[in-house]
Amino acid sequence: MYNPVHSQFIRFCRAISGNVEDSEDLVNDTVLTVFTQLEKIVNKESFKSYLFSTASNINRMRFRRVKFKASFEPHELNQIIDGQQNPEIQADFSIIYDKMMLLPQKYRETLILFHISDLKIDEIQKIQGCSVSAVKQRLKRGREKLLDLLDTKKQVNTILFLLTF
Repeated sequence: MYNPVHSQFIRFCRAISGNVEDSEDLVNDTVLTVFTQLEKIVNKESFKSYLFSTASNINRMRFRRVKFKASFEPHELNQIIDGQQNPEIQADFSIIYDKMMLLPQKYRETLILFHISDLKIDEIQKIQGCSVSAVKQRLKRGREKLLDLLDTKKQVNTILFLLTF
């Protein structure tokens, strides 16, 4: 059940945690929690949403306890996006990622799940425990807030290009 979602899950954890060390801890804690509770999962098709929800909850608990916002480091960019992309797009993505980390938690998480982890809206709805319309609103508002944070017309054009992928 885990192998098909491994790469999406790793990308999600790296994106929401902010750095490699925290993402590795998040992956380990989540996998340990999920596999110790595996017999409680009634519907095996819901494994993916259970895995992502658990990671999201564990990450939120860390932020509640520590009240620390991790910074994004440029060398981590290669672990979040495909290394085969154009270097110019990678640089633009790092700027956009920095701005994305300034968004409120619910918008940031929704954008990461949709655009970085490539999850469908109904999967995000299960993970976040809200309605489909709430997910769509979060995507819309998150994109709008992200566009407001960008400084130049080039950055705005880049985000519009990346969000249409």
